[in-house]
Amino acid sequence: MNKNNLFQCEISNCANTLFSPQDFLTQLVWNLLEEGTTSFKDNEWGQAVKDFSEGLNIVYYAASEEIDIPKALLESLYVNRATAYHSMGQCQLGVQDCDRALEVCKESRSALYRKALCLKELGQYKEAYNCTTDCLLITRLVKSKTSWSCLLQEAHPFCSFNKNSHVSSAVCNPLSATHDFMPACSLCFPREGQGIYTFVHKPDLVHTCKRDILLCRKKAGYLSEWTRVRPIPTWTSFSGPFVLCRELLKSGDLGLCKFGEKCTFAFNQLEIDVWTEERKGTLDRSVLFDPTAVKLDPVYTVTRLLQEHKGMFLFLCQECYDSKPTIISRRCRDDKAICSNLHAPHAFDDNKCLAYMMMNTTVNYRKIRQLHILCHLDLCRQAVRYGCLREDSCHFAHSVIELKTWRMQRDTGITVEEIVKESIKYYEKQEQNSPNFSPGAFGGGPNKPLGGGKGAKSLNLKMKFACAGCWLNGLISEPDKALKYCTARARHAWTKERRVLLVKSPGRNKWVQVRPLPHAKNYPLQYDLCTQILEKRKCTYTGNCTFAHSQEEKELWTYMKNNDLRDMQQIYDMWLSLANQNRQSDGTALTQSNPLAEEKCIVMPTDYSSFHCRLCGRHSNSERQWQQHISSEKHKDRVFSCEGEDESLTWSYRFPGPRFEICPKLDSECPEGASCDFAHSPEELQEWLERRDFLRRKLAKAREDMLIMPDELDFGKYNFLLQD
Repeated sequence: MNKNNLFQCEISNCANTLFSPQDFLTQLVWNLLEEGTTSFKDNEWGQAVKDFSEGLNIVYYAASEEIDIPKALLESLYVNRATAYHSMGQCQLGVQDCDRALEVCKESRSALYRKALCLKELGQYKEAYNCTTDCLLITRLVKSKTSWSCLLQEAHPFCSFNKNSHVSSAVCNPLSATHDFMPACSLCFPREGQGIYTFVHKPDLVHTCKRDILLCRKKAGYLSEWTRVRPIPTWTSFSGPFVLCRELLKSGDLGLCKFGEKCTFAFNQLEIDVWTEERKGTLDRSVLFDPTAVKLDPVYTVTRLLQEHKGMFLFLCQECYDSKPTIISRRCRDDKAICSNLHAPHAFDDNKCLAYMMMNTTVNYRKIRQLHILCHLDLCRQAVRYGCLREDSCHFAHSVIELKTWRMQRDTGITVEEIVKESIKYYEKQEQNSPNFSPGAFGGGPNKPLGGGKGAKSLNLKMKFACAGCWLNGLISEPDKALKYCTARARHAWTKERRVLLVKSPGRNKWVQVRPLPHAKNYPLQYDLCTQILEKRKCTYTGNCTFAHSQEEKELWTYMKNNDLRDMQQIYDMWLSLANQNRQSDGTALTQSNPLAEEKCIVMPTDYSSFHCRLCGRHSNSERQWQQHISSEKHKDRVFSCEGEDESLTWSYRFPGPRFEICPKLDSECPEGASCDFAHSPEELQEWLERRDFLRRKLAKAREDMLIMPDELDFGKYNFLLQD
């Protein structure tokens, strides 16, 4: 008699008893689970596997007879058999059973943990790490008992939940027990001097308060004076603790810092307290301004992000963005169904992803991954330092803008389509209200020419670099393909010092040289034209004349001064990037009087897709340009830089020397001092080792992302750090 007939006989016998077939089979499976567990504890792993397998056979039989067995029993059978397989060294079978358990319960912590152990034994360390992280996140999610369970809705788990259910979490103020907060404005909290201690609070002033300044004071002991708390700095890579400004501490009672409001260090302990909670996502500044009317309006939150980070939301092709190296491609202008990457077009609607285009000193892109229940609203430490190896499988935010977007989706339930739609509406409204409006420091928006971000006149100029030697002789020559010499017969060397920036305005069909921005401790409010140029059409000043020699030079200098640009390469790179954005959005190419001659000089990004360097914010429209960029010394320095992270907060000792040993002359006071090649303490040596490991990780991530040539071995001053 086979097993199925035996089960049928047993079930028919229990029909005359008080037990139903479901209860009988459930009890039978439970007994086999207990027997297998006992055998496992006695180190009889083979017998344990047989008991668990027999229990699974009963579950399969019950399913064929449409008899329901609790899923918890099925999950336990798979996990326990995987444990037995792991003990027997059959880890591949263990992984298969864990996968079956995860099909029954995708959040099974036991299955994830056991799978990680099996993968570790198989040498699949990256997959094991992913399983371990998922297990820890689920464990933390269960223990915290957050309201994320309401995200499990029918179709769109993070888009259609009840907004009111999250009001309490958004209003929560972790500092309410120790701090008082009050909104103010420049009228009721004015500054009456130069230092930060010269602010005066005028609570009795009758006025319409704009409520754009946050005041704070401690509750402990006697109530202290109200102190201003500035907005949290918006850099993307610093993850260390906030500290007080050293310049401010040195100035004493004067309260002066040479960086002023742009200083990224805290001015007081209250700022440290508030900034720390804001970065963790547990405190929302907007709620502190108006706690009675919680601002969960999606339009308000999108607008606030756009104003704070000076950019815009858009859709990009995810397949192109995730490629190595990164390729920026939007929806194709000619065929809306595919992306603009003509070499490998993808279905755009099936592969589109939300991204944020930041327009500061350079145009940079940050992908914003889809929010789901496992997402942890905190920054990934690896991502902001040397790059997260888990990439999209990581449940932590990989940038500040991604973290804030996740919080916005959690609090408002807004979809990615609505985010992009509101972003477009915002810029269309700003353009209607102000013709010279620009979304970032470099302006221009998606449909505007290069414009000033601080009221500067729109710069409708064309730019290109030319050989300085040829320009003195009245010739305009471009570089050769290798960017080593100019194309003239003289073959002048093409270097940064031997080239000039030429611009041409629409109303003046003539190329004009623009000299570098004159260096000054205090830049003038505006630049004036040189009187000698106006009178004699020639400047005879022996030094570097700080007056503009043309209207184009005056406009460009004013624009660079207003937007904190000091290098001609920066303004040229930004012009190239924004010109590409203008051409993609308008659907028309930039008009030129002689495209065959001029477009050859101006190496423009294509209308379709371009390679994107996330470190430098540069775009390259061909593989040759891309290889030239990643081979440059400036780019290689950026690979090892901390990109926005102040090293004084991260490293306490000197830059490592070539000798990773304790100085033998340390006991007798080393005469070389800070220039010594050896470490001067065990703590310094330990930091040197950590710093070397940090730089090696950054290099490995750059090679993986194809930001470094595969055969590149020369990294200048960093070479000795990369050697064993």
